[in-house]
Amino acid sequence: MTPAFIALDWGTTSFRAYLVAVDGAVLDSRADAGGILSIADGAFEAAFERHVAGWDPALPVLASGMITSRQGWVEVPYVTAPAGLVDLAAAIRRKTTLSGREIVFVPGVCLRGPSGVPDVIRGEETQLIGASDASDGMYVTRGTHCKWIEVRAARIDRFATFMTGEVFAVLKEHSILGRLMTVGDASGGGFELGVKAGLNERDGSGGLLHMLFSARTLGLFGDIEGEQLAPYLSGLLLGAEIAGARAMFAPGTRPITVVGSTVLTAPFMVALKLAGLNSQLAPEDAAVRGLAKIGRQIGVVA
Repeated sequence: MTPAFIALDWGTTSFRAYLVAVDGAVLDSRADAGGILSIADGAFEAAFERHVAGWDPALPVLASGMITSRQGWVEVPYVTAPAGLVDLAAAIRRKTTLSGREIVFVPGVCLRGPSGVPDVIRGEETQLIGASDASDGMYVTRGTHCKWIEVRAARIDRFATFMTGEVFAVLKEHSILGRLMTVGDASGGGFELGVKAGLNERDGSGGLLHMLFSARTLGLFGDIEGEQLAPYLSGLLLGAEIAGARAMFAPGTRPITVVGSTVLTAPFMVALKLAGLNSQLAPEDAAVRGLAKIGRQIGVVA
């Protein structure tokens, strides 16, 4: 099968490149932990060429993610929501590398919420273009920063960022909450207990900042075993995220489409079920599909 383009998903902490055929099939892929923050002195081109060595330099490259941010290779200004395929395609930036590769950089999307505070997505917009297939509804991308995104009239209408993944990592590794956590069988009830507590954090419980301390005290008093404390904390944060997002978006009964890797989406979908919300999994290659659609829109991909 003949390669048609290279899809590049280059984020803060990871690098992923895909060799893609005309029909969208992934023929080869390269990945490592070399996110943009690991690239010294702005040497993005050299790092990129190392990763894609051996792939035809005549193939167009479509790039999304933090590589298009102010800290990345080529900064592409945000498009203001509501924004769809046509809006993103109209705002791309192009670059020709020293080796002659033609690279298209895709913009992110921004908005100001009801409180006037700005919010942004960069990379998730491409996943949405690939996952939504122009279908309206609620989408959630899982990662270090989790995004709840509402699509209306085939455009990203509004969204909100939840720092769930990063907060969990910081609290587990760098706070007193992690001191009693042990490695072991985490298949017990700690996660479900945490989710239910987080879902009820607005119900006279003192709020999340108070409830977080329970991830220590439940261990101190033996209510939860050490190997269940990390799942409990994860569930607590996920439950609080879902409670907050439900209040913001009122998703109703339509299934929420969850975007991301299995390791990140599986526990989240369990938490949604505990919250009484229906969900479905997006295609795992959503970012590649999105880049293919943008490539066709601008005439780079046949």
